[in-house]
Amino acid sequence: MAALPLYHRIYTVLTEQIHDGAYPPGTRLPGEMALARQFDVSRVTIRRTLDQLERHGLVERLQGRGTFVRAGRATEPVRAEVIGLVENLLAMGLRTKVKVLHFAFEPAPAPVAERLGIAGGTTALHTIRLRSYKGAPFSYAVTWLPEAVGRTFGRRDLTSTPLMRLLARAGAAPAAASQRVFARAAGAKVAALLEVDVGAPLLGIERRVRDVRGRPVEHLRALYRPDRYEFEMDMQIQPHDPDALWEPVGPAGA
Repeated sequence: MAALPLYHRIYTVLTEQIHDGAYPPGTRLPGEMALARQFDVSRVTIRRTLDQLERHGLVERLQGRGTFVRAGRATEPVRAEVIGLVENLLAMGLRTKVKVLHFAFEPAPAPVAERLGIAGGTTALHTIRLRSYKGAPFSYAVTWLPEAVGRTFGRRDLTSTPLMRLLARAGAAPAAASQRVFARAAGAKVAALLEVDVGAPLLGIERRVRDVRGRPVEHLRALYRPDRYEFEMDMQIQPHDPDALWEPVGPAGA
């Protein structure tokens, strides 16, 4: 895949600086010439960067005055702790909104079936959800559930009740989860839904959730806007042991 254009790379840097507080709400950004010198690019490139920042609601450009970081925007991204994962997923579901884009019982592809512990081609519930926080989309999630679990609720339930709670109601209370984190470039479909440019970097999560009896009850693959979602993890190391490895602080198996 071709490298991201210069203006988008600068946009990513400035977005991170805005969210990190280097430019608080109401602050004036450096002028076009100053930014061009800072990033060693042309003013045309900087204008495209500022256009993108404005289009995504991060800044406001005032004729004759300059470019200002918008006040009143949601500066804090949604956070999810890795420790206590199930509990934090429930909490996130309660404070965010979901739009269900797809809800159907379909044959599970072989890789998904393997993760769910069922035979390839077995019917399972396939859902696609777009999650938003304070009106701004931040995640695109594709989820597969065993058919028996999926038959216990409907499409409308997913818009009003966290999935973790629906699983518990179905007799498949989540008890543990394993996941991996990866990076992906946004494709055209996901880019439009998450309101980013095609090729923009996204944070990816693949997760398998098990219930109290150890049965796989959910396979999820989700993409997140990294400027609106982040992970937190507390870690500790044994004192006086320089060769010890860092370990997460919290209950095992979360």
